[in-house]
Amino acid sequence: MEEDRISQLPDQILEQILSLIGTNQALQTTILSTRWKTLSHTLSDLRFHLSLFAAHRHTPLKNLKTAQALSHRFSHFVSHLLALRDGAATIRNFHLSFDTHLHIYADQSFIDKCIRYAVNHGVESLRLHARCGPDFALPAAFFTSKTLRELELRQFGRVICALEKFSLPHLKTLFLEGSWFCHDGYYDSPLKEPFSGFPELEKLTLRRCSVYKLVMKAPKLRFLEIVDESSYSNGMEEISGPLLTSFRYEGKFPFHCSKIDLPMLEEVYLSIHYKRQSHNRYNNVDSKRMTLECVRMFQLLGNAKIVALTLDTFKVLEKNRGLIEESPCPFLYMKCLKVMKGRRETTTVLRRVMNYLTEGTLYFDSLVVEFPQGGMTVVEKNSEDLFEDESDDQELELLFGTEDEIV
Repeated sequence: MEEDRISQLPDQILEQILSLIGTNQALQTTILSTRWKTLSHTLSDLRFHLSLFAAHRHTPLKNLKTAQALSHRFSHFVSHLLALRDGAATIRNFHLSFDTHLHIYADQSFIDKCIRYAVNHGVESLRLHARCGPDFALPAAFFTSKTLRELELRQFGRVICALEKFSLPHLKTLFLEGSWFCHDGYYDSPLKEPFSGFPELEKLTLRRCSVYKLVMKAPKLRFLEIVDESSYSNGMEEISGPLLTSFRYEGKFPFHCSKIDLPMLEEVYLSIHYKRQSHNRYNNVDSKRMTLECVRMFQLLGNAKIVALTLDTFKVLEKNRGLIEESPCPFLYMKCLKVMKGRRETTTVLRRVMNYLTEGTLYFDSLVVEFPQGGMTVVEKNSEDLFEDESDDQELELLFGTEDEIV
């Protein structure tokens, strides 16, 4: 008979193998022997995904009703597994996903129980992808964690903090999507300085979160990403990051902050993708004003050495010719300019915009310009220039084809 060499491996190696194959598959190993069953009850990496649970049971998530019914079975399955675990076994990673694109709401008491269980077992990485009601409050045990190093909350609605100030002393990575910290009971009043209790925070991502008048002081922060899909300007009050080297921003409007202190800034990625909607009178934004705000945004981040801009952002800069021609180069220390594809189809950049961004930098002679995949054409005039010069439609079509104007 062939020898079972895998079962002879030390528990530590077997636990590592089980952590790589997923929690559902790891549970199937319990039928192999008593030893494998014991190992499954001490797993330190727990990852539960509703879509994988559905696939394992050959139940397609065709509609909202089916998905909602399966989510209850999924919650029961997770609760049952947690009840069977060795109570003394710690948890390194706890990831729970209800696949938020399905637009189903998770049971709040179940989410509360999972958070408390993970925190009470020394969790280091906590990732929760679930839609909860707007009155959801993180349990008090969450704010006492001394082991949490990574936190990811997606689609939680409003995350309410019971205390105005709290501390997660070892948290290094924070990802929030559609969530923010508030005073208990004041849902529309986010905390002004929610990150002051994270002294070790190094990486922060805010997606579709309210940053209005937010104050961010993070002594060890190195990476900051803000994705703002709101239909109005959402300015911050202050960002202070003495060690921050990378800043990414995507939004319909240029980023605005009253005070920025980023002395070590190396790289920025900026994408402004506002498009005028003629059928919506509330979206009638002055395009020249947008250019002015974009220039101000560049000036706030002017000490960056690597600058990545989408073609959508270039289109915003085309709307105020006088401002661009009269303004100095905003990135004085820039060594590399990366032109990135945006959300809309465009392959042209005005020469005066390229001159504005590149001429005047201290490293102009050695400046590296990287073009997007598929190529890019630098043109002397855009569609508005051609109409102003009374050029014919044939010349316009030759340069731009039938592409719609992008604002």
